[in-house]
Amino acid sequence: MKIEQHTTVCFDSGWPVAALRDTIAASHKAVLVAHTNADGDAVGSVTAMLGILGKTGCKVTAMLPDGVPDDLSWLPRASYVLCGNADGDRCRTAIGEADLIVGLDICGFSRTGCLEQWLHGSTASKVLVDHHEEPETSSFNLMVSEPRASSTCELVYWLATALYGRDALDRDTATSLYTGICTDTGTFSYSNDRSSVYLAAANLLGYGIDPMRINRQIRNTFTAARLRFFGFAMSERLIVDEGKGVALMTLTADDMRRHGVQSHELTGLVNEVMRLRSVDCAVLVREEDGRVRLSLRSKERFDVNRMAAELFGGGGHKRAAGATSTLTMAETVQAVKEKLGIDA
Repeated sequence: MKIEQHTTVCFDSGWPVAALRDTIAASHKAVLVAHTNADGDAVGSVTAMLGILGKTGCKVTAMLPDGVPDDLSWLPRASYVLCGNADGDRCRTAIGEADLIVGLDICGFSRTGCLEQWLHGSTASKVLVDHHEEPETSSFNLMVSEPRASSTCELVYWLATALYGRDALDRDTATSLYTGICTDTGTFSYSNDRSSVYLAAANLLGYGIDPMRINRQIRNTFTAARLRFFGFAMSERLIVDEGKGVALMTLTADDMRRHGVQSHELTGLVNEVMRLRSVDCAVLVREEDGRVRLSLRSKERFDVNRMAAELFGGGGHKRAAGATSTLTMAETVQAVKEKLGIDA
């Protein structure tokens, strides 16, 4: 049986496809950038766009503030992505020479850490491709923004095919996009209420990707230290209020140092808390690089995007959001407890 899926979905008739095509055609040097603590959607969209724009003849430089995390270094073209912290001079030079900057999986340059000042200072045309709510519209000349989309990688798929047709993608690009879709939906377990995400995934299979291998690479990457740390976090640092349906986990820099884990290895930890039947909202508060950061998740009743905004000006989505606190760890934890109604 042969099945062909070549349908194109347009989320918003206001997408500036023609203007974006012209902008790309007129550019000679482009920079691609995504957010700090890059996840699968950030790395996937950057490495995919690296391949897509590379076919146009434009010289493309991809960068991430903290570089590609080890558990995503297997992605095609990941070795070409610069790290802002380690390759600062090269990043600054590339941004200064660019006539096109594409922000991926960020609502604004405030999520780009050490790269932010150079990006804001650039006179290049600036394009946003993102699925978060309330993007910084003043920072970009053109925007492809759709909060209803499962992931930025899904948007990149539909955008690329709208711009250049199916030939815009190859197997490596499809692998990156499928990875980002899987990581941002928990392998289709959330952010999956629109048929477009399944259609995009089905179409990506047509490029010869190996979805089983991709799933293994995403899920089976734990070191022994990371697995033990997850156990420690669950047993020693988790508060659950079953009556209110909320959970709070707090982790200090010393906790991570003693267990030999890095901040990127906390990816997925808050989602594990959400596996508790009685929990509708979970918040992870952690110390990282001298700051206090929050990851928030919910199932149905809680709007964590609003909660993150009200707490510390954060944001994201109704079911998944993040924030950075300006308070101490103890003060942050207390503020979160009051928000969740936890007495302990």
